[in-house]
Parts: sequence; C-alpha cells; structure tokens
Amino acid sequence: MSENFQRPQRLNWPDLPMPTARMACVAYVLLIIYASIFPFNFNASVGALFLDWVFAPIPKYITSFDIFTNILGYLALGFLAVFAAYPRLKGHQALLFAILLGGFLSAGLESLQTWLSTRIPSNVDWLANTSGVMIGALLAISLDPRWLSGSAFHRKRIEWFGLRSSGILLALAFPWAQIYPQSAWLAMGSLISDRSILWTSTFNFATIEIATTMAAWIFSGACIALAMRDGAPKIRLVMGVLLSAVMIKGLFSGMQFGVEKSFSWLTQPALWGMIFSSILLISALQVRRGWLYLIAIFSLSAMLFLVNFFPQNPYYLVTIQEWRQGRLIHFNHLMLWLAWIWPIAATLSLIKGLKAKSSI
Repeated sequence: MSENFQRPQRLNWPDLPMPTARMACVAYVLLIIYASIFPFNFNASVGALFLDWVFAPIPKYITSFDIFTNILGYLALGFLAVFAAYPRLKGHQALLFAILLGGFLSAGLESLQTWLSTRIPSNVDWLANTSGVMIGALLAISLDPRWLSGSAFHRKRIEWFGLRSSGILLALAFPWAQIYPQSAWLAMGSLISDRSILWTSTFNFATIEIATTMAAWIFSGACIALAMRDGAPKIRLVMGVLLSAVMIKGLFSGMQFGVEKSFSWLTQPALWGMIFSSILLISALQVRRGWLYLIAIFSLSAMLFLVNFFPQNPYYLVTIQEWRQGRLIHFNHLMLWLAWIWPIAATLSLIKGLKAKSSI
C-alpha cells in the first residue's frame, strides 16, 4: 500500500437546527392555549385565587378520558420541543427544557381556568400534562441526529414534493380535517344548510353517501398526488394519508363517545365508497398529469354538488348534534374550520399547479 494513501475519515452528521420544528412547536403551543381557555369568557369576580388549584384536594371523580387526553395532548408538545431545541439542547438538557416548557405552560393555563366558568382547574390535570410532556420528550431524544436535525425529513420532502410545500401541508392536514363529522365520510365543502326546499322526493341515502365519499376521496387524493414529484411513491403516500385519516377519526370518535363507538361512523356505504374510490384513484394515478387534473376538477364539482344540493342523511343530523355536545366541545369549532379550509386550500393548490403546467 502506498505511503501517501490515507484512510478516509468518518464524517459526523452535522448538527443543524430545524426551523420547521420550531414553527410547529410554537403553533402547537398556541393550539393548546386556544383549547384550554376557549371561549375566553373570563370572570375575575369568582372569588378564587389563581393558585388555589395547586393546594386543592384531589378531585373526587377522575375519569380516564381526562387523564388520557391530557397526556396525549402534551405528549406531542414534548416531542416537538426536543426537535425545536436541537442542536442547542440535547439529551437531558432537552428533556429538562421540554418538561419546564410544558409544566409552566400547563400551570399558567390551569391558573387562567380559575376565572372561566366552563373550566375546573386541577392539580391532577397538571400532573397528567407534565407526564405527557416527559413521555414525548423521552421518545424524541432517543432518535438519531439525522431526524432531530431535520436532514432526513428535508431529503424526503425534496425527493417527494420538491420545493412546493402545499402538497405536504395538504397531506398532513387532511386526516385532521376529517375529525369533524360531515354529511358523508371524507366529504367537505358544505355551504348550504337548508336544502329541504330543493327536493320533495325520497332518496336512497346509502347511494348518495357512496357517491359523495367516492367523489371526495378521488378529489382529495388527486390533489395531494398532483403536488408530488413524478418519482414519488404516490400510491403508498396517498393510501397512507387515507389510513391515517381513518385511525385519527376513530381515535377522536372514541374520545368523544367512548371506545365502543370509535368506528360507528364507518358505515357500510362509507366503507364501500372508500374502497371503490381507492381502486379508481390508484388507476387514475397511472395516467398523465393533464388527465389527472381533469379528474380532480370533475370530482371536486361532483362532491360540491352532492354535498350542497342533495338532502342530508337524517342520521347525520343526529350525529352532528351529539358531536357538538361531546367531550371535545372546545375543539369542535377549530375542527369545523379546518374541514372548511382544507378543500379551499386544495383547490388553490390545484389552480397553482394548473398555471405551472401548460399542457392542459
């Protein structure tokens, strides 16, 4: 071997900050604040001090639902906090930062709930929130630096979505937009509330639900796929988004009404509509982008027509009333707004793509 030969040195992965994680952490903190003190009807004349909840006795009745939701809600905060603090804080320092952030945030919100007539501050809630932050932080600090720095995420994002961020935002937001119940599974864009004067005949609501679900999923899946690059695994990613929507919908339905009703919304028409549209969507993803744009536009038109001009299923009307009185009542307005915004954002992404592609 030549004396001038030098063995290549192993390169360490660069410790880089992840700006997206910091923005996501800030956004999630704002979401927690909104959910914790909505509807902001403070009343300082209740006669209680803002730290009375700290020394209050343990509540007589503690539900597993409250404990579970508090841990789950702050678990995500602890996870994001470790990503946001990297690389300035690592290991035990990042863990301590996440616990302090979650602990002080929870304590401040519990104190503010003292003056809210619709909330009851509790030291048990604070313990559950702090425990959730710690669990999320422990999960995050065990990850490889490539993930904590965001380098692996960034590489996959460029590989699948290019420089456009609309596609990944649509894919991430779609499962959450399905939490609030709509007139049909996956359907969005309802604008007309009273449709009783439009139709006088009786309809087969199962057929309407199948058709609406099919149009909604073909439109949504096509919009997400059109925001991807040609070499991206579109079928796997789009089906992954659908599976995530089913799981998140089931989770929140179970949190609202009990585990036994987690998938009561997945009726036979909704299931068959989802299956049929998935088969058609997989076939549509094989055609040229120009044709896929036309399919997305046609599906959007069909979904809006079915959602707004056909009568609503009476079972849906009952469900919507129960949902508004459910356990997650303070999240319902936010979920409803997301369900309204998603199809608008998807349509704007579609228009942007049409301008970029002059082949249609």
